[in-house]
Amino acid sequence: MGGEQENKGPRDIGSMLLALIVAGIVVLAGAVVYLAYSSSKKGGAEPYAIVSGDSVTMNYIGMFPDGRVFDTSLLSVAQDDANYPKSLTFSLRSNDSYEPFTMTAGLYGSGGTIKGFALGVLGLHVGDYKIVEILPEDAYPVDANMLRTVNLTQTVPVKEVYTYSTFKSSFNTDPIPLSTLSHFFWKWKVLVASVEGDIVTVLNQPTAGSTVYPFGDPTASDPYGWGVYVTSYDPLADSGNGIITVENVISAEDVYNVKGTDSGGGTFIVTGYDEANGTFQIHVSNSSSGYNGEIAGRTLFFEITIISVEPEES
Repeated sequence: MGGEQENKGPRDIGSMLLALIVAGIVVLAGAVVYLAYSSSKKGGAEPYAIVSGDSVTMNYIGMFPDGRVFDTSLLSVAQDDANYPKSLTFSLRSNDSYEPFTMTAGLYGSGGTIKGFALGVLGLHVGDYKIVEILPEDAYPVDANMLRTVNLTQTVPVKEVYTYSTFKSSFNTDPIPLSTLSHFFWKWKVLVASVEGDIVTVLNQPTAGSTVYPFGDPTASDPYGWGVYVTSYDPLADSGNGIITVENVISAEDVYNVKGTDSGGGTFIVTGYDEANGTFQIHVSNSSSGYNGEIAGRTLFFEITIISVEPEES
């Protein structure tokens, strides 16, 4: 009699199939790792990383640490004050000026951007989103000539003397003896005391206890300035020249939260407050040179999205 053939049950067949599947997965995984390794060695798997000299196009939102936007390439952000509150000096441009920004990576100073921005894109890839923090030393430098220290308490002479032409350009009218008008800067009442040849003498006549707004209207839709309180008015002081004492109603909370205009119509920002010394600091802007006293010397954040990269031609 021949020997009996061993029968294999369903459990044995299932075990064999499971082993084959596991073996197949192991082989497939090994193939994937090999292909990935081979591709990375050839440079095909890793996206291109930005290096110095590349031309980079992006959208950006420039913000202060408190989240207020001072500049952007996106029209939707520029028009959305609810979700993107704006800085004091932000102003809408023409709609067609909002477009992606192109810069040379790594290039800062003359012909480039600020250092922190130029270096902040290095190593990024197309499609990347990043918030770049830029410290003051790598951002916009401060021009010390644009800083002013102002006393909280100031004195103004009652009697002021002008040449005829200076009076006319300041008050925008010819001087008429004994006429009354508003002071071009302080906004209080002024009496034209005399006009003698080329010399015009005026007497400032504020009301003690009143508040004037020489730096702008803080109640306007676009608030400017602050109140200046007239604490005293003595027309006989200083050998008859008279002295007016005023108090600027400024506090520490106003730093980087209040802007104003000077007598020439220039814009400035309150950037410092020193209660111990009774002073505050203003930082003047210059639209013709592009200098912005609100931005200079501050930590900035740029929210950027890389759109395209053109490698530097070798």
